[in-house]
Amino acid sequence: MKTLVSILAAGGLALGPVASVQAQDGAAVFKPAGNWVADFGDDYCRLSRNFSNGPEQVSLAFERLRPGAQTGFVLVGNGIRTFRGADRLGYTLAPAHAEREARYVRSQTAEGKQYLNLGTITLTPFAPPVPGARPAAPPKYDRAAEQAVAKGVTAIALSKGLTSPVRIETGELGAPVKVLQECADDLVKSWGIDPQAAMALPQGPGLLPQGTIPFTDFAKLGGGANQIRVMVDAAGKPTKCQVHQPTLAQALNDKICGLVMSKGQFVQGKNAAGQAVASYWIGSPLLLGPPPRGRGPGGAGSGVPGGEG
Repeated sequence: MKTLVSILAAGGLALGPVASVQAQDGAAVFKPAGNWVADFGDDYCRLSRNFSNGPEQVSLAFERLRPGAQTGFVLVGNGIRTFRGADRLGYTLAPAHAEREARYVRSQTAEGKQYLNLGTITLTPFAPPVPGARPAAPPKYDRAAEQAVAKGVTAIALSKGLTSPVRIETGELGAPVKVLQECADDLVKSWGIDPQAAMALPQGPGLLPQGTIPFTDFAKLGGGANQIRVMVDAAGKPTKCQVHQPTLAQALNDKICGLVMSKGQFVQGKNAAGQAVASYWIGSPLLLGPPPRGRGPGGAGSGVPGGEG
């Protein structure tokens, strides 16, 4: 799948000079300062757009590594000011949804702009985990339901964790999300995989031995970084291991992929007819290690990258 850049329609929102605007709740309002830009790479689908409140600019980006609800969420710009020491951000898919929270990783771009990576979120709401209970499997991905939710979202409000609230007037997200859905399908097709096939799952509670990833490196995996992609044949055997946006040392990633390729066994992905087919697994390498204490076998094998909550 070749990288390309395309421009999406602005969703009916007027573009041009933006005067400084403040909402009734005191939030700084950022309006579109450009169209949605689509960047489709060999292992990702990314949509980004610039917004301005007059004196300042913020960029919003959504990213997908595969078909499914998990969506990377990144904010770039100095117009979003977080409290010192804060590591969680409250956000609302306005106007109809309740506030959610996401843990973020903060860094800085080469141009000196603040970079906030909120990991992976989902547009469709889901029930919060019950304290002490075994994590439930995520609901089956429903494209139509996601589209319905996206069409009702016209802004993203940011509040908790900020020194002052921010509202990003995104415009209806139905069209951008449809582009992400279609791009993710094309992405796995370029790997030789049926996009409707279920993702493979690691077999067993821990493929990587305890201590494979030093505790001091855990922080490098925040924000959905260093995702491992394993191609799996119809028999459940790994055929290829790659790393998306590596943040761990090359030698450590080589060790992780070496263990996956030599010892990995996966529950095969299945097509709509229930037949085992070639598939893939994508997730944090932490999900390939032993389950955390207090979680039963399989708790670490959900295949869902870290993110919301």
